[in-house]
Amino acid sequence: MIQKKIFPVAKIPDFDGDCRFALLTVNFSTTHFLKLMLLTLCQQNNRQKITRIVIVDNDSKDGGLDFLRNLSKSIFRIELVENRWIRTHARGLRKGIYYLNKLESSLEKQLQSNVLMICDTDIIFRNPNTITELAEIFNSKKYAFAGELRYSSNICPQAQASFLCLRRDVYKRKEISPILNHGSPAFPMQKSLWENKYQLYDFRSNSGGYILHRGRSGVAAAEKHYSTSSYSSEKNNKPHYMAVENGEQIWNDTENQFAELLLPDNEAELIKYLKSKLG
Repeated sequence: MIQKKIFPVAKIPDFDGDCRFALLTVNFSTTHFLKLMLLTLCQQNNRQKITRIVIVDNDSKDGGLDFLRNLSKSIFRIELVENRWIRTHARGLRKGIYYLNKLESSLEKQLQSNVLMICDTDIIFRNPNTITELAEIFNSKKYAFAGELRYSSNICPQAQASFLCLRRDVYKRKEISPILNHGSPAFPMQKSLWENKYQLYDFRSNSGGYILHRGRSGVAAAEKHYSTSSYSSEKNNKPHYMAVENGEQIWNDTENQFAELLLPDNEAELIKYLKSKLG
């Protein structure tokens, strides 16, 4: 946090009105769900608007690391960051952002991504125009942030960190809190946006049918693979599907659609397919 506030690690160009997303996700022995997320991403219109995909692997124990290494070698826009220490979700996100800043710092402005799309591995894209509509929101230059806002006793609304978008030039600013190791890692950042009067767009991602977040997958993985992780002490590991009507059925239908490509023995075919869509 001190490094971000006092010594910015990169100079991020001002937003130019042409949205280019960097999708950032943290894998915590949830490689099966990550595969499914990428498969549904392939069905998106305007998926070329996602110019970079950064996968941070938090010391996964599900046997998926070789797949991720081969994936990043095969597809130019996919980058793999291997994190073996301090395996919190927030740490993974910060490490991914730091890597992205270094990776793109030498590129021409028009080749750099300018909006972070932070999403959990266990989300699926449902509406094929999700990326298109999000790009239009940011291209208006009115909004610094988009996510499904929820109002509670907190002064400011907040969106769950499972799916949200944020302009990179805004996130770098000293008055904006970084993502923190917190019960809601993105809340301090969102609170600082609100307090500094940045415009937040209420993008109804789950309730509007744009995506579906399964939920609790990291907790279930921690129980299985990481007995010392704080996540493993969580009592509830049951998916919630964000209380979306027929959420479990929607999820299962999507898994069934890609059942062959999701088989462990078909990883080479899966990479070939993903490369044809994302390469």
